[in-house]
Amino acid sequence: MINNRSALTHTETLFRPLLELNSAYIYIGAGIATGVIAGVDAIDGTSLATPSLIAGGLIGTGLVKLINAFPLMKRQIGLYVNKLEFIDIEIVRFLNRWKDNSDVTQFAFKEKREIYIGNGFEWEPEHAQRAYQIMDMTSNLKEMEIPFALKPYINKYKKSTKAMGGKTWIHAIGNEERQLVHEEAFFGHSFITGQVGSGKTTLLRMLGTGFLHLGHSLIIIDPKDDKQLKNGIIDEMKALGIFDKFYEFCPARPSESCSIDILKNFATPAEIPTRIASLLKSGKTGSDTFIDFGWQTISQITDGMIYCHEAPKLTEIYRYMRSGKSELLEKVMSVFYERKFGAHWREQEMPKMLEMGESLIEGMVAYYTTRIPSTEKVAAVDDVIQFVTHNHEHAQKMLASVFPLFKVLCTNPLNKLLSPNRETDDVNKIIDIKRVILDGGVIYCALNSLNDPKTAGQLAKLLLADISSCLGDRYNYGDGKERRVSILVDEVHAAVAGNDALLNNLAQGRAAGAQFILSTQSIPDLVDMTDQATAERYLALCNNFISMKVTDKTTQEYVSAQFNQTNIQTVGVQYSIQSATGQALTEFSGGYKENITKTREDMFPPNLLADLPKLQYVARLANGQKLKCKLPIIQGA
Repeated sequence: MINNRSALTHTETLFRPLLELNSAYIYIGAGIATGVIAGVDAIDGTSLATPSLIAGGLIGTGLVKLINAFPLMKRQIGLYVNKLEFIDIEIVRFLNRWKDNSDVTQFAFKEKREIYIGNGFEWEPEHAQRAYQIMDMTSNLKEMEIPFALKPYINKYKKSTKAMGGKTWIHAIGNEERQLVHEEAFFGHSFITGQVGSGKTTLLRMLGTGFLHLGHSLIIIDPKDDKQLKNGIIDEMKALGIFDKFYEFCPARPSESCSIDILKNFATPAEIPTRIASLLKSGKTGSDTFIDFGWQTISQITDGMIYCHEAPKLTEIYRYMRSGKSELLEKVMSVFYERKFGAHWREQEMPKMLEMGESLIEGMVAYYTTRIPSTEKVAAVDDVIQFVTHNHEHAQKMLASVFPLFKVLCTNPLNKLLSPNRETDDVNKIIDIKRVILDGGVIYCALNSLNDPKTAGQLAKLLLADISSCLGDRYNYGDGKERRVSILVDEVHAAVAGNDALLNNLAQGRAAGAQFILSTQSIPDLVDMTDQATAERYLALCNNFISMKVTDKTTQEYVSAQFNQTNIQTVGVQYSIQSATGQALTEFSGGYKENITKTREDMFPPNLLADLPKLQYVARLANGQKLKCKLPIIQGA
């Protein structure tokens, strides 16, 4: 075998029968037989020295051959055997240097900030060559003729291998090592694809554990409320001594859930209607008159509330929209006149207003419209007047899609979970995402998508929008030394429609010390909820792409493209025999020809993505690595 891969005649013989074992059996057998015969002869008084030396030499030679065959034997066993693997949490902590890296005083020491992501190897051209070589074999790989002595071991794990599914040999063609990735590789965000049950949640737990060990704040948006993921994070927080900073947001269990004032954090008032209007968009919906009208109405109400120093809340916006128009208008007008005429404006100006309308409200509006110069008018007051005086029937028609949305978000239990009142609700259960990001901790959002997937998607959008506002504030006013925050979003396709905030976070989140880990089943999920261009933008904004088993062609081709192409060697054989009926029996000719060619092929064939067993993935990382890895399950606490 020539070791220089650049040579045209380079070949590998990794998947041949283990002939070394046959030689080892013969040598060891001969050695034992020689020793037995020498022992029998010794009974008659014959010397044992020479036969014993021969026996020892034979057995030693057999053992040497057995040792030489072991690496190839181990690799070939891996082609047939696959089973669940486990790793103790203490080992993960040791590999991640959790004590040092989670300490905020150690953040400056960057060279050791790595996390464990599984066992595997870098996928190189030689692995591609081996993969194409095996794909030319029969499905049961009978060309390799597994030795009889190894068959009991293979049969022992036959059931577990079948349960793991896929092609076992994909992971066995490389030399497995523990893979540690530096923290900076994740700064550019990550995108994960994989079928249901392929192991995405196990990977998210591994990454979430690693980010906790790095001292990150952690926000997990999990539509399914996966117990394995949540309990794993809880156990690690207890080990770190920060369990008091674990907050769970769960509409399905409101008595156990924390509350999040979802509209508390914003930089400009326009953010609030944009957040809410984005919930009305679904699929490939573009500009919509009804959505635009809803945005305007919400904007008018929030402008009025802010003008009156009233904190915007979903429940209050809904109340003003539904039945509190006059109340809001009176508040806004009262604040305006108090600022213009002083605290005693009622005694001075109210009589004039009463003369200008049938009611005080009408008089206040008429006075504002006719007697206040345009240069002194306030946009917030104009907005509320327009909101109140707009034709009621037309408004009801245009807000037909807005009212059902608010009804869902403002009905028990979401009314208290998203719009808490610090005067009447339990203050200890009300959290501020901005404060958690700053001080550290975990917000685990279990959105109950199995029962209500539509509402779960809307909640994910609201949470991501609030996170976006917090990150924007951090970017504008932070000093760049803040604790990093990792946001893990499972089933992200449910939250991408019309979600410009998420796109902006991916584009600029690194500067705010944030990294996103987005997970979904396949790329077509993104396309279905947005459009082709937007889906491609999401993928382009994530510097790391990780894929577990996928069966759709679009995702397979995209993943394969991340590995580029390489030269794959093929050997052609030609036989020929020539003879003619008019020639003598001995007059014939024959030929044999071999030709070796190299062609450019995908370094990771797309069809292998459908053959990946459970808990295995391929990854293209921001640091240039292209990995094939297998995930062990974390155990212990």
